[in-house]
Amino acid sequence: MSSGTVVSIDGPVISTGELARQRELFEGVLGLSCIADEVLAERDVLALFGIHDHRARAVLLETPATRIGVWLVEFEPASDTVIRVGGVGSATDALKVLDFFTTDLAAAVDRFRACGFEVVSEGAPIALPDGSRFVEAHVKGPDGVMLAAISPLNRNLQEYVAITDGLFSELQSVSAPVTEFEPVSHFYETVLGIPLGLHFEFESPGFSKMVGTAGTTRIRANNYGRVIGDVMFGITHYGGQSGAEGSLRERARPPHRGLVAMRLSVHGLDALLERCRAAGAPIVVPAHETQTAAFARARAATVRGPHGVRHLLVESHATMPTLDSG
Repeated sequence: MSSGTVVSIDGPVISTGELARQRELFEGVLGLSCIADEVLAERDVLALFGIHDHRARAVLLETPATRIGVWLVEFEPASDTVIRVGGVGSATDALKVLDFFTTDLAAAVDRFRACGFEVVSEGAPIALPDGSRFVEAHVKGPDGVMLAAISPLNRNLQEYVAITDGLFSELQSVSAPVTEFEPVSHFYETVLGIPLGLHFEFESPGFSKMVGTAGTTRIRANNYGRVIGDVMFGITHYGGQSGAEGSLRERARPPHRGLVAMRLSVHGLDALLERCRAAGAPIVVPAHETQTAAFARARAATVRGPHGVRHLLVESHATMPTLDSG
């Protein structure tokens, strides 16, 4: 019997009221491809999201040659509530920024602007204690979703991403500012069993201004998952500023618009859920059988971390270990 394992972190779930505009961003600008475009009946929406009396159109987009991407879900009836209005600010306990690497930051900024997306900052420098230096631009997407285009100044792209032959890489990480750092670290490392991939601590006036904190803030961040092959969970603490703008944990849920969850492929779903129960992590959607074009036939459940972020755990029947597989 499986002890419960996260196999891969596949990307965010975005609840959208602007599906066409989201597709223009992810397909037209960032180069993702459509894998599945389907209508979810009320029973599927209930099984996957725990929402009654809703239907949805769901579009799975992935970067070619990877299984990494975004799942865009347009609920019906729609919600007017945007989780992170304007995408900016330092409010905690909700997913915030999708991080892509770029081979040419100036060209990346030009492409965003040419397609009508607002560039909030086009050159925030980041210097890490190990000497690594980066510069990143932040862009406002639809539904309050923020994106970062990151250019390493003295490191190789191949250290962070698999796709390096185009303007944009695959989605490398999704960050979430947190009010309390240690409980969230424990949840990822011990409860879900996801290893720490990267750790950062730095101070940057430009970065602090970009994220909306007062004055220069010391940033502390852990990224969980494989550096290449997963969409890493980035948890960020803004020092004394964390929580100053309040928590979004009660807003960060479907059908509200924005980043509502992260998708994880797992083996041993029941064992993982038992660990979550034992740790006091709420299972907000219990395990259900479901069949969709995006996931084929699978069992899925949603668990909420200490920071309020929802994690859609999907165990596909096609990839479940068999008794004779060892």
